[in-house]
Amino acid sequence: MKRLWLLLIVAAAARLLLQCAGMAPYAGLDEVYHVARFAFVAQEGRNPRMDEKSIPPYIARSIAAQPGFAPAWPARTDDLVDRRLTPDDQRPYTAKNYEAQHPSFYYSLVSRFIPRTTQLEELRALRLLSVFFALIVVLATAFIGVRIAGAYGILAAAVLVAMPTWETVVIRASNDAFAGAALAVAFAISFAEPKTKGGWIAEAVVWAIAFAAKLTTWPASVAIFALWFVQRAPWKRRLLVMSAAAVAVAITIADLMIRTRNPLGHEMFDPTHRVIAQTPIRWLEIIKITIASFAWTSGPHWNALRPLAIALYLGPIVVIALIGLVRAKQRALIVVCVVAAIAFAIAQLINVFAFARFSGGGLPGGGKEGWYWYNLAPLWFGVLVPLVLGHAPRALAIAAVAWLVGWDVLITEGALFQDYAGITSAAHGDAFFRWGGRVWPFTYGLGHIAVGPLTGIATALRVIHVAATAGIAGLGSHLENELPGYRM
Repeated sequence: MKRLWLLLIVAAAARLLLQCAGMAPYAGLDEVYHVARFAFVAQEGRNPRMDEKSIPPYIARSIAAQPGFAPAWPARTDDLVDRRLTPDDQRPYTAKNYEAQHPSFYYSLVSRFIPRTTQLEELRALRLLSVFFALIVVLATAFIGVRIAGAYGILAAAVLVAMPTWETVVIRASNDAFAGAALAVAFAISFAEPKTKGGWIAEAVVWAIAFAAKLTTWPASVAIFALWFVQRAPWKRRLLVMSAAAVAVAITIADLMIRTRNPLGHEMFDPTHRVIAQTPIRWLEIIKITIASFAWTSGPHWNALRPLAIALYLGPIVVIALIGLVRAKQRALIVVCVVAAIAFAIAQLINVFAFARFSGGGLPGGGKEGWYWYNLAPLWFGVLVPLVLGHAPRALAIAAVAWLVGWDVLITEGALFQDYAGITSAAHGDAFFRWGGRVWPFTYGLGHIAVGPLTGIATALRVIHVAATAGIAGLGSHLENELPGYRM
């Protein structure tokens, strides 16, 4: 089992660093606005209000693609620009930042420790911090999976790092990787069923951190009540965790009320919003966007997979998943995951109605609704995927892993990195991708556009990732009975 853990660390680290290596400046969707918030907190020693200007001049100039500043993707230059930050780059602030809507905890925790000598040094440090927390998500998810399905839990965690949407969510400068790590560790402790007061305190503290990190952890945490019911957890343990969570929620709501004028911080709940004309909610479009962005979020440029590609990519996996889940006997564990999914779906509906009510739009402003579901990664890849791999025929389980890794290569090296490098365009779409004009993977360089680090060894990182994952698949199939798995 130790060999499997080592291979998982190697595979996950290589894949996470690969994603980090290939990204252009501020290419992680709303990343540029997250960086602006980190910069404000570092400079002012506090978090910004929603109604105040808080975007530093150098960030505003990058958004505007002004010469001499690292241009926010999709704007690009032939040579990567790394500006040494001066006092004039940092003040006065130029505009309001909608990312002020997030809780303050993570930004206050790390902003003072981020090096800010140059523009890209700051961005690179924030991304590498996300890599660290994403690795914690993988290991905590594997811990859950091993308790449930033995060695197949390691293999399931390896599948997580081969999901391009999850990579997009966590490997960027934001609070998502930290929130995901806190949630994954909290679930890992809860699944371990701590028996001592020390264990209960650790469980309570980590759940409180998860609640303080980001509001997307709140609906996912509903699963803990179902898990406690299955475990027949002592009421003292439950009350301790709920009390710590309640304190974290109260502090978070107080912070958001002060800075954003509403208890959820959500910009669409701002009382100053006035809707002139409300358009009908475009439910069919929301469903299509959710499915497409669940498969691949495509960065900020809508180079999503076409319906044919989504069907080919996910269709066989859905069939294998159904086979595995039908054969699985751990119904209580599946119910825990279903409860979390229902709670998250309700939260998504609230988000939809909020945008419709307060902005008048028929679509949520995020535009990538499928990627939010990866907040449930500790349950999906710590519970459901191990059950599927452990109960599906072994050949199908290994084939599913190989299929997903193959699509990860196709999407990442075959589309995303080429988008960053400026090779593809919307004028050459094909049956698989909205953008086309690609060249063969691994035949182009990222040095002129990617922030890095390790841009020069991107291909080697992919080889390491694939080889380590293959090692887990091969070795894990022989060790499947080494741990009997966790039964509730």
